Amino acid sequence: MAIRSVVLARPHPDIVGDMAPFLKELGVTVEQVTCLSHVQQKITSTTDAVVVSLAVTSAVKASVDRVLGEVMRANPKVRLIFSSELPLRKKYKNLNYVLGRYFREVPDIMSVEDPITLNSETICLYICGNDLKNTKTREVLSQIIKTW
Repeated sequence: MAIRSVVLARPHPDIVGDMAPFLKELGVTVEQVTCLSHVQQKITSTTDAVVVSLAVTSAVKASVDRVLGEVMRANPKVRLIFSSELPLRKKYKNLNYVLGRYFREVPDIMSVEDPITLNSETICLYICGNDLKNTKTREVLSQIIKTW
């Protein structure tokens, strides 16, 4: 099942500038949330994935934890795409902590630097900003999005 729709639930300008065009090139419909109250309106049971920036600042003036909570209330089965300028190994501990608040068993986090076997249980993808700038990693991400 390919991802067909993505909501930028906690967008950062770099996400909008780099990731939105990348997703659109793959035929993915992209919507952007501009304030926390819109999360419940934009994310539905048919939303395939959401993107949550781990950056300190965002167009949505709410923490990663708060946005993730709203996302999980709107669609607890949605696939989660986290993004940051830093590699996953630098964000893993904090991300695991936040995910632990919403999942009984913390899900695996797939990334280009730490690929795991893609299956129906995989619900988290981590995209580092450089992943979209490098041709090889961009192609790997394209395949993940097309088959996830």
